Amino acid sequence: MGYRMWRRGGSLLPVTGKKGFFDLAYGKSEAQKLDIWLPDTEGPFPVIISIHGGGFVACDKRQKEMLEPMLYGLDKGFAVCALNYRLANEARFPEPVKDIKQAIRFLKANAANYNLLPDKMIVWGGSAGGYMTLMACLFTNDIYYDNEMDPNLRTPADIAGGVAWYPLTDIAACDDELEINSLINQFLTNGTPDSSEEYEPAMPVSLDSQFPFHNCEGWLSMFLGCPADSGSELVKKASPIYAIHEHMPPVLIQHGSGDEILPMQQSVRFAIKANTCCKDKRAQVEILPGAIHSSVRFETEENLERVFSFIHSVLCDGVCTS
Repeated sequence: MGYRMWRRGGSLLPVTGKKGFFDLAYGKSEAQKLDIWLPDTEGPFPVIISIHGGGFVACDKRQKEMLEPMLYGLDKGFAVCALNYRLANEARFPEPVKDIKQAIRFLKANAANYNLLPDKMIVWGGSAGGYMTLMACLFTNDIYYDNEMDPNLRTPADIAGGVAWYPLTDIAACDDELEINSLINQFLTNGTPDSSEEYEPAMPVSLDSQFPFHNCEGWLSMFLGCPADSGSELVKKASPIYAIHEHMPPVLIQHGSGDEILPMQQSVRFAIKANTCCKDKRAQVEILPGAIHSSVRFETEENLERVFSFIHSVLCDGVCTS
């Protein structure tokens, strides 16, 4: 028996002296800002849109441990656009999702000004950012997520693909799946433990044998504006697994089997449903054995090369460098 663990939040990356455009406003809220990090080479550049995690209640677009994997792409010829969005203390679902759509439209509408390729954009995020990544892959034609005051409302919000790390996909099922995994893991022989000095007990502090975890006082209910287990239609509307459609772009989803915050079934069931709906392998899912939520194992050079191999396959047609 132990505590649920995740990665400790780190410092913010400095932007002084960096090539790019920083704190660009795509909306009126102080939270609706983005950074554009540019390679040292000549553009225009294909784009990785980075969406930070933090349970919809915390963190920032410059969060070191969340942004550094994406910045690995600068040397490969990608611009990296890192988004902030309104957190749950300011706006509840669907407003933060609308922010992502508005930011994508801003980038596309202003691509020429920032040396970007508007038709070669992919979204990448982990945890809450992984959730937002999947929503971005699904909401293109859904006016429910439009901001009617968006000056770029007529600009398409489609993207070429997504990379989602340990995402939330089915809110109502999350606690049941965590409890099932807890029982199963009692009978499995563990491999090499996932350990790092960067890990700490997740908030709220909770034993890994304590259920439910996503309770009515939790971050998820703050984001929704109602208890996660309420059975509300809003809970279903907010779950990416129920928004899957045959026109969704390709996605790579990676999840750790040791995740005690968001269970790996969230990714597996999403991929199965997406591939059934699309009648092809639209969603690739990979499980990292033993990896916990926000594990450092996602950021090994070997795994990042796998991710960028996927990104190249989706975005690159003679425009990327390696």
